[in-house]
Amino acid sequence: MCSTFGSESQDWKIRLFSQPKPRNESARLRALRDLKIMGTDQCKKFDAITQLASRILGCPIALVSLVDERQQWFKSNTGLDVRSTPRDVAFCAHAIVDQVPLIVPDARLDDRFRSNPLVIGHPNIVFYAGIPLSVDGEHNLGTLCAIDNKPRTLSRDEVEQLSQLAKLAEALIAAHYEQRELELSRAAEANKRDALERSVTLLEQVKELSGVGGWELRLNPTSLAWTNETKRIHEVDEDYEPQLDTAIDFYAPESRDIIRACVNDAIEKGTPWDVELPLITALGRRVWVRTMGRPVYQDDHMVSLIGAFQDITRTTEAHAKVVASEEFARLRSEQFQTVIDNMDEGVSVFDHNACITMWNRRYIDVFRKPEGEVKLGTSLKQLLECEQERGEFEGDIDQHLDELIAKLSTGSAQTFQFRTRDGTIVQSTHAPLPGGGWVGTHSDVTARVIAAERDEYAARHDALTGLANSLEFHNQLNELANVDRNERAIVLLLIDLDRFKEINDTYGHQAGDDLLKEVAKRLKECTRECDLVARLGGDEFAFLTKCKHANAKSHAIAIARRINESVRRPFAVASSQEIIGASVGICVSDDPNLEPDELIGRADRALYKVKSSGRGSFYYHDDILDAEELKKRRLASEVRSAVQDSSLALAFQPIYDLKKLEFCGAEALIRWGNPQTPELQPNDLIRIAEETGAINEIGTWVLNESLSRARAWPDDLTLSVNVSPSQLGRGVFRDLVAASLSHHNVAPERLELEITEQVLIKDENNTIAELKEIQATGVRIVLDDFGTGYASLSYLQKFPFDKIKVDRSFVSGDSLGAQSRAIVSSIATLARELGIPCTVEGVESQQKLDQIVALGCDFAQGFYLSEPIKAEAFHFQKELMFFVA
Repeated sequence: MCSTFGSESQDWKIRLFSQPKPRNESARLRALRDLKIMGTDQCKKFDAITQLASRILGCPIALVSLVDERQQWFKSNTGLDVRSTPRDVAFCAHAIVDQVPLIVPDARLDDRFRSNPLVIGHPNIVFYAGIPLSVDGEHNLGTLCAIDNKPRTLSRDEVEQLSQLAKLAEALIAAHYEQRELELSRAAEANKRDALERSVTLLEQVKELSGVGGWELRLNPTSLAWTNETKRIHEVDEDYEPQLDTAIDFYAPESRDIIRACVNDAIEKGTPWDVELPLITALGRRVWVRTMGRPVYQDDHMVSLIGAFQDITRTTEAHAKVVASEEFARLRSEQFQTVIDNMDEGVSVFDHNACITMWNRRYIDVFRKPEGEVKLGTSLKQLLECEQERGEFEGDIDQHLDELIAKLSTGSAQTFQFRTRDGTIVQSTHAPLPGGGWVGTHSDVTARVIAAERDEYAARHDALTGLANSLEFHNQLNELANVDRNERAIVLLLIDLDRFKEINDTYGHQAGDDLLKEVAKRLKECTRECDLVARLGGDEFAFLTKCKHANAKSHAIAIARRINESVRRPFAVASSQEIIGASVGICVSDDPNLEPDELIGRADRALYKVKSSGRGSFYYHDDILDAEELKKRRLASEVRSAVQDSSLALAFQPIYDLKKLEFCGAEALIRWGNPQTPELQPNDLIRIAEETGAINEIGTWVLNESLSRARAWPDDLTLSVNVSPSQLGRGVFRDLVAASLSHHNVAPERLELEITEQVLIKDENNTIAELKEIQATGVRIVLDDFGTGYASLSYLQKFPFDKIKVDRSFVSGDSLGAQSRAIVSSIATLARELGIPCTVEGVESQQKLDQIVALGCDFAQGFYLSEPIKAEAFHFQKELMFFVA
């Protein structure tokens, strides 16, 4: 699987992310530069580690990432087709700050990463797990990390497995450095030795011609002579005269007895010498010299000692470095063996002849190997033959080996699972090695496989009801839609429960959950085992199947009737018996060109038809619904055009203070100004705007346009503006209100925002938080249509409203009936007890006005007092002209 960050030449324009830096950043960068690994060729050893990490954790991407001052560079990049990304968007830049793993279960919920371009765009990183890499335990050079595009968590075992693989990566980085240093040292040593061999021959010629680098000790009388090259090595002047009693002082103290013994043996026994010793020059430098000497005879008598003198400091140091490097490499190899011996996974390494060269104890334990069966050089074929004799391997061994080697020859790792005789599930991953052979890791994944199967089931089923969930429903629908529909049609039913929210609010969430489980049980009883029944969310369910064309419609209607009858039967809720009912929308299709989304759309339109017609029944999608949908789309297009052309209009309906008997403010009402579509009423306009997503633009226009008008009003007059549920919950409307008030220079105390119960239902916690922030600036929040919702009273507890408005349905007609008076009186009394003013809408007669005044209401508006007035014609009259005491 390959994930794309974009080409490496992409212009990264987002540079807004300040990344943390380790406290030892400068030293860390020096350590990284010293390794000289950045920009080197990809290595199959590193690739084997990332491929293994990807498979062990089940993540599509795994990286060995090294982080310098400007970028993160990938030494290995399994599942990714780029070699680097900028450091300021890199997750790994966070991971190298500490010595502990960095686990990000869901980057979309993490303040550090939610706006990162790699999260909101390709490759859509959601999950990240990174283990810091260090070769000296102090400087974090980068990470071994695993990445996924879905949220997840890691178990302690999985974190440990990733950490063990990180140790392998560290060992490979260190080995890369040491191998490089060793190769350089060996090359230097070889060059030195070649030069030395050439110079020996040359020296012999030069010595005979000029005595360069030579010396002579005459015995009778005693005198010592040095050539100019010898003087240069001793760092003395050319006119320096060496003396026998002081010449030995140039040698290092630990060398003096050695050179003294060489000279004595030559004089007494005629023995030549060739030794390498440390020398202290006249300038105090410690150097290494090769000194050679032999006696010279004349007439069988020893007359002198002569010899050669050579500075071999560089050659000696290079040789010592090579020896040290080889020793260090040996220690590193022992450390690597120690690492794999302490891994939780079994590890086996086979050479190009398929013979085992390295393994750990866990490998023996995972495969239940008898002691002594695994030996250095044992072939995989021999190991499999032993397993076959014990009944642990079935199949053709030669064929298995041929297939394995063929797959590894492609350069990619191979993973497979099998069960042992006792039911243990073992997962083996074989990754090819450079030069042939492979490294294998072997894990007991029994618990993980069982957990994955459980997670797979949970991912496709609703946790509360056990029905298929929305994901499984859409998967099954897509599969059915891609099957030939020549003989069978798709039958889709969408089901909404009636009165569920009322019961949930009344009896609590636990009772609501119990009700949903009982509904799910009844729905399963209405269908066959082969049918799919799913819970899409909340109180929404779906039924899906295929059947022959001839009886598809009758079958769908029969199912819908059974569902209606079953759900209509009383449910035991808490200690009561409640009846809820269900609304069902039906769509049947044999059209192979009809996409799944359109199938759902047709069933949803049929469901909406039922819900708008009284609920508790079913509706079969037909041409009438398609015609209504076309009309709705036409109106939606006109709404969008009206927003873009700014062709909407405002009207203001006055609000009167019943205590002061005067005009105190007005409510802004939107008006549709297109005479070609007179049927589009304000409520339809808002509904269509919400469905098409244009409500935010309309809401912004209404707020600014009404504030621009109210700016000219007297300072004691208030402006009421209605707010849609779609505008709240994200903090955007809060900022809009503040900016608009400031721009139009209107005091916050003059603005009243009217919301309905539906606003709070949409996203209760976030919406209440945003409303409180708006209210804190002085803006008043009004609960509109009070008394019509299921939970109006509960929201008075959850939010401190500044005013409530009694819904017009309670005061319809010329006068208030006994029941309406009782309701309005109760609301007015409740408002007084809570200290909240109460406004009554829909006042349409003098008698009704007298009644609400008598009931103690504070404010009123309605056609009897004043119809909505176009913004251009709106003017003020403080006295309540229509009021009769």
